[in-house]
Amino acid sequence: MWYFAYGSNLNSRAVAEWCRHYGHKAPPLKSGKPAVLDNYRLSFPIFSEYWAGGIGDIVYDPGKYVMGAVFDLSEHDLGILDQKVNRKLDPGGKDVGIYRRIDVTIAPLGKGQPIKAVTYQGVSAERYHIPPTQHYMDQVIQGAYSFGLSMMWISYLQSFSTQTGRKPRPPGTGDAASRL
Repeated sequence: MWYFAYGSNLNSRAVAEWCRHYGHKAPPLKSGKPAVLDNYRLSFPIFSEYWAGGIGDIVYDPGKYVMGAVFDLSEHDLGILDQKVNRKLDPGGKDVGIYRRIDVTIAPLGKGQPIKAVTYQGVSAERYHIPPTQHYMDQVIQGAYSFGLSMMWISYLQSFSTQTGRKPRPPGTGDAASRL
């Protein structure tokens, strides 16, 4: 299944660190390809205890776009990412966690046909800006560099206001919610 990453999941090291903290084998996120999600914009409306600040979300906004990378992952790998982003379903199958999976169409950079993929979007996030920590943004920016995203996009990522913060908390030192 194709998966589109745009936040800290764009950084394979950040995902591997979270997996190590929580006892999971990291999904294979090194072989992604740069891609664009049209008609959405990047925002930071969700507070994460793990990151101690705002974390990325996408908001439908015609004419805007979000750059990221697309990965071919198994359902098992997506299940691990579901845990990382606190995606939960109630007994009726309704999303009740922090994020839900949504179906999107991704345009690969360069040559290639559009790809049907899944990505994560906040379930009931407030729509105001919660500044991410500088450490979180550094992880996102490093991920953007690693997949060859445009300098214009990287400059855009650098333009967001951030706050001084700490590195992510290991298990047992804080709330396990909001781990993206």
